[in-house]
Amino acid sequence: MMSEFSGTQKSGIQSLYTFTPFKQLFGRRKYAIILVPITYLNSTPGNLNWNNGIVDSYTPFFYSRENFKVILPSTINATLFNENNKTSIKYEDMNLKNRNKISKTDVISIFPKLMNFNYDSLIHGYYCKYGFVLLNDKRQCPLMNKCEAFEGKNACKYYYGPVSYERLYTVVPHIVRFAEEEGEIGKKGKIISLITVKINNVERIIGKIEFSDTIKLHAFADASIFYSKYADLMYKDFLWVSYKEGIGFRLRKLNGIIIKFSIYTLRDYIKYLLDNNSKLRAWLCVKKKIYFGSKKRLYVNLNNSNAGFNAMKRFEKEFDDLRKGNQQKNDCDIEDLAEFGSFILLHTLAHMIISKIIIPITPSSSVLNDITYFITHPILRNLMGNNKLANLSAVYIIESVYGGLGYIRAIANMIGKRDTNLLNLITDILTLDFPNHEKRFNSSLNNMKNTIYNFNSKIDKSILDILYDVYNEWSSQYQYTHPLHLAVRNYVGKVKRKEINKDSNTRQTFKDVVSSLPLCWDGCNSCVGMDKGCMFGPYDQPFLVSRELVSEFLSTYKDWMGEAKFIITKGLYNIFIDLIRLAQKNIKIVSPWIGKDIIDDLTNIKAYRDLDITIVTLDDDKNKDAIQLAENNQIKVIKLKADSQGIVHTKMLIIDDSITMHGSANFTINGLQKNVESEVVSIDENTVKKFLDQFSEIIDKSNST
Repeated sequence: MMSEFSGTQKSGIQSLYTFTPFKQLFGRRKYAIILVPITYLNSTPGNLNWNNGIVDSYTPFFYSRENFKVILPSTINATLFNENNKTSIKYEDMNLKNRNKISKTDVISIFPKLMNFNYDSLIHGYYCKYGFVLLNDKRQCPLMNKCEAFEGKNACKYYYGPVSYERLYTVVPHIVRFAEEEGEIGKKGKIISLITVKINNVERIIGKIEFSDTIKLHAFADASIFYSKYADLMYKDFLWVSYKEGIGFRLRKLNGIIIKFSIYTLRDYIKYLLDNNSKLRAWLCVKKKIYFGSKKRLYVNLNNSNAGFNAMKRFEKEFDDLRKGNQQKNDCDIEDLAEFGSFILLHTLAHMIISKIIIPITPSSSVLNDITYFITHPILRNLMGNNKLANLSAVYIIESVYGGLGYIRAIANMIGKRDTNLLNLITDILTLDFPNHEKRFNSSLNNMKNTIYNFNSKIDKSILDILYDVYNEWSSQYQYTHPLHLAVRNYVGKVKRKEINKDSNTRQTFKDVVSSLPLCWDGCNSCVGMDKGCMFGPYDQPFLVSRELVSEFLSTYKDWMGEAKFIITKGLYNIFIDLIRLAQKNIKIVSPWIGKDIIDDLTNIKAYRDLDITIVTLDDDKNKDAIQLAENNQIKVIKLKADSQGIVHTKMLIIDDSITMHGSANFTINGLQKNVESEVVSIDENTVKKFLDQFSEIIDKSNST
């Protein structure tokens, strides 16, 4: 994309940050701002003429807003403001003319009702602390005759200015994205690692890491988020406006690291962690309860900006119930928690990889603007329309630049080679960064009462009493956790609104009290990096990350990172199931004896993933029922006869021509579960090639007899 005024050209994710609508492009007596049509606000004049020409246009299948399309403009036109022109663009809520009043209940809304952009408002603008007016040029509030929150005689105490626009807000885009591999399934990425964990002291394979240079990325901005900078917004940290059309692009053949998980094995792992880590279970239960409420089905909608906001409102009810003694049973279904936890792990891991691994390792300070992430998971149901995704859980870390910058490829090589610098970095995160972060941001938990009442001489004690009540009652109901400080601030700010807003000193003291409270809610911008570039809205983010969970996962890295071979002596059947769950293209098996139970397992996998499965086994009565079952389910079986030169005695499993399991066990329940056997799982390219060659030789020999 290119700006007509400056001639600046940007591509990929960086272009969406550079050309963010409503962000000031330059200032000091001259301003340029990209002003685009908004969904619920009418603009005057109506034709904003913000772009010239359209390079690409598409309707994103993964985005559920009706009649929504994404455009890639050839050139973007910024609206220019200076003291010599009278340009003025006004946005006004289209329902305002039909409404008698703006209700007090609207004070919690993140959607402004009026914005007025002109030279005067940009150099000395006025705004509403409740967010009703994002920017205006007049000293008197334009909504005063309609607003029930208006307080004052001729001027509202919540309408403030003059302040320059650049000091009021930090404006960033909300970016929606979708990624997938192009080309033939199974020939897309190079496997660089398997991921192993221990569940009940038995090794399991929960996923694999691949490097790919065939990633297709759809990305677009659908909204601008106005984070408070100087603006003293009440009960909220940001304002939000949604565009009528998305501004974005489609790119192909991008470089990326893809971490693919078997969702079923991953859930088993999360359940194991929940059974053995009470603190983790408590955190996930609280986050799930507040975020989803009474919903029976867990579902996250990427383009629903109200989800996190509604969760904040549930916090208020929770605080009310706690203070009234209406305590409810605090327990969560283990299956639901495992599903939610698996999603949280992927999301937290994506942020961690970018902010805590890639950025410290790479030399460029602008890498964050070129790298993005995407996750697939059954909880993201509006992304699951494509059947290929229906049972996949994956994290994509992508360079959004044609040909790549080399950073992702370098990280992939470091993982595959068990690079010492990478190992040391992860060790430092787990042993230094996370523990020090907890001490820094949550130290007040150890002495909450003194922390709060230390402000007793500066603010009404009744305000402090409610703060302490909330934390005290919460700790008795929700062990190991604490309430989200933003939610506490909003709740106390509403309950004690008059006392807090009586003067500026009291308001500032209240802010100081809140800033002394525990700031990290099992994951924050400082520890897991959930800030710029997140797939989800600002109020969703705290619920969808977990430092406790990602710590458990990262602590396993020494067992698998850079390892090409794994010797398995226990739980062989579980390893077999784990591996076939990771298959995307084909499964090849050679085993003298084959069991019906194994055929059932293969049939179940084939039912939801279009796999080419071939089994080579003996043409023997002992295999008769299993062979018949396989052929009835479109599984190819090659039957070998014993001859004077002996029988095929090798046993092997090959997944997607990239992973092998070979050893002493036949692929029967006895062989994989009951007998004393051993297997080697390998991703070593030379080893895999040798077994592929042997498999081909066996097939060729069978065809020639």
